Amino acid sequence: MLLSPVLRCTAALALAAAGLALPTSAQAAATDHYLDCSATTGGNGTEASPWNSLAVADATVLGPGDRLLLKRGATCHGTLAPKGSGAPGAPITLAPYGPGTARPVVAGDPATGENAAVHLDDLEQWEIRGIEITFQDTAATRRERNGLLVEISDLPDGTGSHYLVDDVYVHDVNGDATKWSNGIQFRVSGTTVPTSFDDVTVRNSRISHVDREGLTNRSTWMCRPAYGSGDGCGSTVNWRPSTRLVFRGNTLDDIGGDGIVVRAADHALVEGNTAYDLAARPMGSNAGIWTINSDHTTVQGNEVHHVHRLPDNNDGTAFDSDYGNTGALFQYNDSHDNEGGFMLFCGACGAGSRSTGTVVRYNLSRGDRSRWLFAVGEQDARMYHNTVYLPAGSTTAIIQQGSGTSTTALSGNLFVNLGSGGYTGFGGNPFRAADFSWQANARYGNHPANEPADPAGVSADPRLVNPGGSTPADYALAAGSPARAAGVPVPDNGGRDWFGAAVPQSCRPDIGFQQASSFDDGACAAASRAVNGGFETGSLTPWTWYGGARVDSAEPHTGGYAARVGPAPAAVEQVVAVEPGTTYRLAGWGKVSATGTELSLGVKQYDSAGSTTRAAFTGTGYSYGSTLFTTGPGATTARIYCYARSGTGTGLCDDVTVTRA
Repeated sequence: MLLSPVLRCTAALALAAAGLALPTSAQAAATDHYLDCSATTGGNGTEASPWNSLAVADATVLGPGDRLLLKRGATCHGTLAPKGSGAPGAPITLAPYGPGTARPVVAGDPATGENAAVHLDDLEQWEIRGIEITFQDTAATRRERNGLLVEISDLPDGTGSHYLVDDVYVHDVNGDATKWSNGIQFRVSGTTVPTSFDDVTVRNSRISHVDREGLTNRSTWMCRPAYGSGDGCGSTVNWRPSTRLVFRGNTLDDIGGDGIVVRAADHALVEGNTAYDLAARPMGSNAGIWTINSDHTTVQGNEVHHVHRLPDNNDGTAFDSDYGNTGALFQYNDSHDNEGGFMLFCGACGAGSRSTGTVVRYNLSRGDRSRWLFAVGEQDARMYHNTVYLPAGSTTAIIQQGSGTSTTALSGNLFVNLGSGGYTGFGGNPFRAADFSWQANARYGNHPANEPADPAGVSADPRLVNPGGSTPADYALAAGSPARAAGVPVPDNGGRDWFGAAVPQSCRPDIGFQQASSFDDGACAAASRAVNGGFETGSLTPWTWYGGARVDSAEPHTGGYAARVGPAPAAVEQVVAVEPGTTYRLAGWGKVSATGTELSLGVKQYDSAGSTTRAAFTGTGYSYGSTLFTTGPGATTARIYCYARSGTGTGLCDDVTVTRA
């Protein structure tokens, strides 16, 4: 157990009374302890006379800076459950010793009744390097089994800090079909003191032939409204996320269920992992890498392939933004040959649950099956600049839609669909085209009858370098591709493409996951036709207005001011100069003060037909919106407006621009 602040204070007072100073971690003497389970006799734990029993090692309380060193090539049977915690700057280390390259092995033994081969229980400040872990169980009835289980519960200060797992090999962990069985898991238990992990890194490790899950975290402190009734939460609210959680550069293969799962975390990072042959055995619905009930998880630079979709598995996708998430980001990933498809949105998969703001960008999906996107609920998702290749004979749907509403904007994506798949429902649910907006995507090949409209889209052959090839470079844009400079600028676009090249902020980008064309943003950033579009003069002029409208200094998007309109009906309007027969983009940022209120940023009076177009805002946080309009042959002006359209709240508009598209 961790030493509580009260006990630390008591120890300090006792030492002071004796005229002694409390040693710092740097001053404390660190000790190396040696364990060789192949030794015929037990020693005193030195290199010359090592211990030969896990029981002796488990009975020793380790301190800051200590190292527990296991003999290379030797196997210890049972559970390694050490005692003692390190200190900041002086962690305890578990690592190999001795000549050669063979790893020391800790092999869990079912006869002990333990559920993990290596179990760190209420410890912190630990680093584990270079060892091998296995837990084979041939019993006909499976039970919980873990390779490495790091578990904390009801800690006095509520936080378990600093865990590094580096170059560890976990294999043949024969657990049951529950999600408590893992290769490596960081688990928060307990129900008394809100507790979480901070500073967890698992890197450069391999997890192979494990049931059910590969590399995960979980927590009993996970209830919040966005999670609905998941795990029996009901009306309980006790969400305490783990922080600085990093899973980097690991390889996972032959996993019975899920590969990597992030749960109840804030700003977790999953990057540079390779995961394949997942959901390999019937164990319910599983996916390759996914996040649930977490805020701002980033999943980037991973390769996921050959995730299976078994008869008991509706998922089988490479990636999944599950329910209870806010702002999940999936970028720069390579997905191929996954039986369930590329991406799952499952924000409405739990009763009363929701996920909001998932972004999917600059990913490559090649030869994925079933569907590219399986949409079962998501609020305000954005999917842009992804490249998708479906070969001849494919029946993969572009989008398959389940029961939940999936509000999703698709922009600048490149689809080469040489198969027969299109847009379908799932489980008796229809495909609802109104859930999805399309802007400047390239769709080549199959065009089903219900393909959604994309007036600014490209349908010609995008001329990939080597479509059907085995490397991401094969899906780059060849010279003369009609997808070059055919996209539309995306705000907050990440700054680079899949290959690391810069992407335009003002110029029209290439469609797909690669920016092949050169560009000059300075030359493309034409002056906005809107005057005082940021309201930074501190007044509405030259905007005109009716109803409740004023400048607002309390909640600008940028600068010092925004325009506030409402309650409905109320608006600010401005007449802008335009050229005839020209396409423009009206863009800006907006939000509303209360749910149920709708704010419109729109344009009218730009052609003789009386056309109008607008972007709508219904969220209480600022979001970007834009719309294209093409002026009539005699038009020289257009009227733009910010309009509180409905509801009892007010709306805010800021940073309004009108530029040539």
